[in-house]
Amino acid sequence: MTTENADPGPQRPGGDASAEPGAVEVVEAADLLRGANEIVIRHAGQNYRLRITRANKLLLIK
Repeated sequence: MTTENADPGPQRPGGDASAEPGAVEVVEAADLLRGANEIVIRHAGQNYRLRITRANKLLLIK
């Protein structure tokens, strides 16, 4: 039996090169927020606000 080296393709920041196909990628909130307390995420033409509350919880608002 032979083993071929498959090209994993482009890597995304914060991605795990050893993750299994179909696995959910884990992204640190700090990487998304980059020091801010709030960001806007656009999805399907809609804006969503992702922010950190005073209790250090994540809140997603449409």
